[in-house]
Amino acid sequence: MSPTVAPFGEWKSPISADFITGSAIGISGVVKNEKNGHLYWIELNGANNGRFTIMSRSPEGKTEELTPAPFCPKSRVHEYGGGAMTMDDDFLIASNDEDYCLYKIDLATKKPVRITPDSNKAYRYADMEIHPSKKFLVCVREDHTNDTPQTVVNTLVVVRLDTKEPSVQLLKSGEDFYVSPRFNPVNPNEMVYFSWNHPFMTWDHTQVYYNTLEITDDSVKIVHQKQLAGFDKANEESSNQLRFAEDGTLYFISDKTGFWNLHKYKVGGQVELVLSEPKAAEFQNPLWRIGEQSYAPLKSDCTKIAARYTVDGFDKLAIIDTKTKTLKDIAFDFSVIGSVSAIKEGSDDVLLLSASSYNKPLQIVTLNLRTSEMTVILKSAEVDESLLKYISKPEPITFKTENDLDAYAFFYPPTNADYVAPQGTLPPVRILSHGGPTAAFQTDLSWSINYFCSRGFAVAAVNYGGSTGYGKTFRNRLRKLWGVVDVDDCCNAAKYLVQAGRVDGDKLAIAGGSAGGYTTLASLAFRKVFKAGVSHYGIGDLEILARETHKFELVYPESLVGPYPAAKDLYIERSPLYSADNISCPCAFFQGLEDKVVPPNQAEIMVKALKERKIPVAYVPFEGEGHGFRVPKNVQMALRGEISFLGRIFGFTPFDAIDIPIINDDAISK
Repeated sequence: MSPTVAPFGEWKSPISADFITGSAIGISGVVKNEKNGHLYWIELNGANNGRFTIMSRSPEGKTEELTPAPFCPKSRVHEYGGGAMTMDDDFLIASNDEDYCLYKIDLATKKPVRITPDSNKAYRYADMEIHPSKKFLVCVREDHTNDTPQTVVNTLVVVRLDTKEPSVQLLKSGEDFYVSPRFNPVNPNEMVYFSWNHPFMTWDHTQVYYNTLEITDDSVKIVHQKQLAGFDKANEESSNQLRFAEDGTLYFISDKTGFWNLHKYKVGGQVELVLSEPKAAEFQNPLWRIGEQSYAPLKSDCTKIAARYTVDGFDKLAIIDTKTKTLKDIAFDFSVIGSVSAIKEGSDDVLLLSASSYNKPLQIVTLNLRTSEMTVILKSAEVDESLLKYISKPEPITFKTENDLDAYAFFYPPTNADYVAPQGTLPPVRILSHGGPTAAFQTDLSWSINYFCSRGFAVAAVNYGGSTGYGKTFRNRLRKLWGVVDVDDCCNAAKYLVQAGRVDGDKLAIAGGSAGGYTTLASLAFRKVFKAGVSHYGIGDLEILARETHKFELVYPESLVGPYPAAKDLYIERSPLYSADNISCPCAFFQGLEDKVVPPNQAEIMVKALKERKIPVAYVPFEGEGHGFRVPKNVQMALRGEISFLGRIFGFTPFDAIDIPIINDDAISK
């Protein structure tokens, strides 16, 4: 049957908004218990009404919920969380979002027992490491007793596991942040952690410390400390992911070579690169959430490391031999790799991995390194074979931007085997700007991108200067230039695609959420490239961000814009809110009314300015939503509302269009 001829934007697709909100579950923190053979993970399932839960699966394939309602294994440390669960042979430890306390859960009885004092949610816990003696653990504690960004206190604490009553002791304080307390399995009196202080973020500058402990029945103290990395603030070094091998060798990732490369240290020696020379590749992502694990020493030979690394936006899997200082790639049919763990199955080394690709949803797989056999353990969603013809394959593109520099994007062409567009026509394009802004687009399966592509849109997901995955120099391009470099790169991506004949120059839209929404609004306010814009809870006022954000990001704007309030004029100059009168093209705003990061009045002020200037504008507020949309009906409304708005502006009618109110609708070009 021949494809139907229909205009771009009017193609029918089974990838509906309803399908998207009901198609996947969230899976994170997967670990294998070597004693009982069970897998354990944290799951977010729509059936649980947005509640996280711990699941287990037996070697026979029996799956059960370990933490029924109201228990919710989630951490709010640094606001972005992570590090909410850790495992031992007979029990696990988890942070409960119901009361913010830590609980010990016996794997046999499944009974949770609270091990930290009730503090009326003043204390938050994460990143727990159980001491080999099993008498205590060390973790990060965040104290919100005085709950302002300037007064929140982060420390390392000891939580006793051998007392009847909950007992917590202070271990280390004085720095702004702590992460990754880890014990040496060869000498349990040795422990490492890394820390950092304002104005730095984890991807800017951190310090790694190697500690000797004095452990008694009553207390745990640090009696000696050696610094391993992050000596000189003038020569910034971001070191993350501390991990001991079974022989007592410490591994961690540092960007002092210009890329996040793997390093090692053993007591009595020096910190050294594990490869013979630095590799122009990133062995980790920026640490927004606690608990990333992108490498693991093998169980049979801990001088060999399984590692994920990123080159040009794609992930690869490799084995590093630390004796020969060489790296060997492993064939692996996924383009995005999340966590990497090493386990044993019989005498074989096996990797436990989370991975995905543009046409494969997130799944947990095992990879036998001897036989190369891969087994799928869990899937976040099932993708019916019939859907593959509606999924767009991303093409990496490199384009020139300001100062003759290169920037990057993934281009998703319109894809729907049931349709072709009229001859001589080109598709509309959504230029996507990612959040963060210290983050990046990758090529995992995005149903929201394919929602548009399967209806006849092209999409370009732009990794502008400041994005991760391309090295430290590229990441630092955004320093003091947020609202300039990102805007230039998104505009130049659109121009490149027009000049290449890939998209319709009269149908250029830009869209993004949060920091990506800021770049969207800044592109409309400070450039004249796009014909329409869509902001999902986008930042309009950089001043409010600088004044009212949480502790983790308290001084983040300083590196992106400048010190506040000294650079107040620059914050105002780069805030789209104060330049709304410069926006001359139609714009839609989707906004949560409970958003504390971007208060709704920012969107409302911009809507009012556009309304008064007779610019077509849509405003869709969502009751009960904060910074990001989670309620299924609102997620659906944001998708259908955006494509309906763009269809009205660009002159086509999506098959699943809804009636979205547009102020100054009569001003839309006919």
